[in-house]
Amino acid sequence: MSVRVVALALLLAAPLRAQNDSASQVINGAVRAYRDLEFDAAARMLRRVLTPPLAIGLDDSGRARALTYLGAAEHYRGRQDSAIAVFRRLVALAPGQRPDTLIFPPEVTRLYDEVRSSVQLPIAVKAPDILRRFQAPPLPAPPPPSPPPAVLHVPPAARAPQVVARQDNAHTVTATAAGQVLNVRGVAALGFFGSAQFRRLELDVRYAEGQSQALVEGAVALRFLATPWLSMQVGPHARRFDTPLGAERWVTWRLGGRADVAIAGPSVRGHAMLWRALGLQVNVPPGSGSASGGEVGVTIDLGPRPVWLGLAYGIDRAQVRDAGWRETVETLTFTAGLRRR
Repeated sequence: MSVRVVALALLLAAPLRAQNDSASQVINGAVRAYRDLEFDAAARMLRRVLTPPLAIGLDDSGRARALTYLGAAEHYRGRQDSAIAVFRRLVALAPGQRPDTLIFPPEVTRLYDEVRSSVQLPIAVKAPDILRRFQAPPLPAPPPPSPPPAVLHVPPAARAPQVVARQDNAHTVTATAAGQVLNVRGVAALGFFGSAQFRRLELDVRYAEGQSQALVEGAVALRFLATPWLSMQVGPHARRFDTPLGAERWVTWRLGGRADVAIAGPSVRGHAMLWRALGLQVNVPPGSGSASGGEVGVTIDLGPRPVWLGLAYGIDRAQVRDAGWRETVETLTFTAGLRRR
């Protein structure tokens, strides 16, 4: 009989063990999706793991980890109310577990701190024992012994059900198309901007042309999104503009970094970028030199619609090798575009 009881206990414990393993697998898949900037997929998997039956296999530390990543994912999806509600659950579950600053950017930890400061944590107060003078009533007589349990026969072919973790491996591609208005050295130019993002890689293409080709500018950049707020990019940039001494042509291979931060919630973001040319070619003797520059700007997402506006100011500086010739160009760019998944 003891062998049958042990077999029954193992069969009952198998589903819980399978759910625990499956919950861990789903959380790991959601973390990978978050790191790949697929916030929709990450939020979908995290909400699934926080609801039964997968939630049964989570301990408090696993549940707190899932809530932390879910709050960050909802923030980057532009759902501020959902992010605040998730962080409220995290504060109620583990008040001392703050999002790791080495993993999450300052805007996420700042949102958590605001939620935690607005939540009043319950204070446990031990009530005085005012009934210690009274004697407890006598306990009732124990019930008669129950009959022996019936023997449960388990067929040999029966198996404990398993919960299979289905990871959402569908990777989305985010495409952006926009129109641009540039002003370089007082010359206005119209152009377009397009980009396509797959996981952590993004390809940007830009072209603009002024009246009578007084200004022609084009660029291609490959960006690697290291974190939701930091990226690196490399690619060629070409510019041609008229001067009193003739047309000047610059061709640079730029390597730079860009940081994006939230200014007023997730809908208003600012960015700053610095770059340095790996090589510079100009049609001014001796034809080579060095160049560097930067850009600052702000981007506004217009609510649930996929429309966004951007304004940026940039400055480029170039110097020809072994010559006193230097050039500084300031640009002002206005962008209006659509973003689709």
